[in-house]
Amino acid sequence: MKKLTVIILLLMVSGLFMAACSKSEETKKEAITKVLEHQFTGPDEEFMDLMWNPEYRTVVNEKEENKEFDQYVEEVYGPYFTKSGLDFFIAAMGTQYPTYAYENEYELTLKDVTIKQNEDNQNLYTFVAIVGYNKNGEENTANVKGKVSFSAKAEGKIARFEYGNDDGLSDELRR
Repeated sequence: MKKLTVIILLLMVSGLFMAACSKSEETKKEAITKVLEHQFTGPDEEFMDLMWNPEYRTVVNEKEENKEFDQYVEEVYGPYFTKSGLDFFIAAMGTQYPTYAYENEYELTLKDVTIKQNEDNQNLYTFVAIVGYNKNGEENTANVKGKVSFSAKAEGKIARFEYGNDDGLSDELRR
């Protein structure tokens, strides 16, 4: 009887552990999807205005600041990123697709996302986003690939979000 009780308890604990891991994985996949939705839906007119409109920029101690843009980015992307991860993302690639689309009058639509967790590293994911881009009623799609690393310290927060091969999308959006 004691053996049966121990076995049942072990099964219950392992079941709870597996459910927690599954929940964590789903939370991470949801974060990746939300970032991709923000990137590939629009372009976001408010994001573009706050970024490029000179009325929002000030110079403090010989350094340009844009508090309204920073606040907007924090509200939209902040829940999914660590502070340093968000700073890197916005500085390196987070404005690329929205800017190209906005400047050349394309509309972007996130059609689908496939996300896979790395077998060896539970904090590393790869994705393929199918992105629709439309100009003058002519819609095409591109597969945008990338990888995402989650912080080992800040649970569920993205530490690094990088695009890889974009199937020529960035070149198309510049036309």
